[in-house]
Amino acid sequence: MLRSQKLLNSLIAKLENNLGVLQGAPTSENQTTSEEQKSELPDFSEAPHDLFEQIDIRVGRIIECWRHPDSEKIYCEKIDIGEENPRQIGSGLQKDVPIESMSGLVLVMANLKPRKLAGFPSEGMVLAVKVGESFDLVRPAEGSEVGERIGVEGGRLPQKSALERVLNPKKKVLEKCVPYLVTNSAGEACFGDKRLITSQGIIQTPASNSSIS
Repeated sequence: MLRSQKLLNSLIAKLENNLGVLQGAPTSENQTTSEEQKSELPDFSEAPHDLFEQIDIRVGRIIECWRHPDSEKIYCEKIDIGEENPRQIGSGLQKDVPIESMSGLVLVMANLKPRKLAGFPSEGMVLAVKVGESFDLVRPAEGSEVGERIGVEGGRLPQKSALERVLNPKKKVLEKCVPYLVTNSAGEACFGDKRLITSQGIIQTPASNSSIS
């Protein structure tokens, strides 16, 4: 179990690296070419939808955001996801998103094991989409209800429901699902080849054919 927990922590750390939590953007020396990236893409039609049902992504609203006192990369947020109390979540987005934009509706991966980012206890992860060499928040349409769980086209409808249990690192669900969190050619958020939806419809992002983390 310890090995599985280390693997999960490694994956989450890698996602946070992408958002600048642990280091800056990669240099041109270690960036892959577009051809290499394409060759590494999974077959989206084979996305593990049965495993995706174990990942709990909720509509949240940022109600407070401040810069981490000891980090130039991390924002500290209080986010309402429909629970009795708002969650504290850390996001490595200082270099990408102006603090004035750190408000409003966002998507939160809500059933990750809590962990500390530069000493700040983080109870989830705000989803962002890669836009060029930067990142932007993935935002549901206005009118989406805080606390609703996102659905998937042709599958589970968006709904208010009890939170899924915290992911078991031994089963490596997150590792298997993350490569399929992407946007399509229209910039719509997808899991594999199925679009993600809230009660207000498809989730539109500012980047096409990109990754979400």
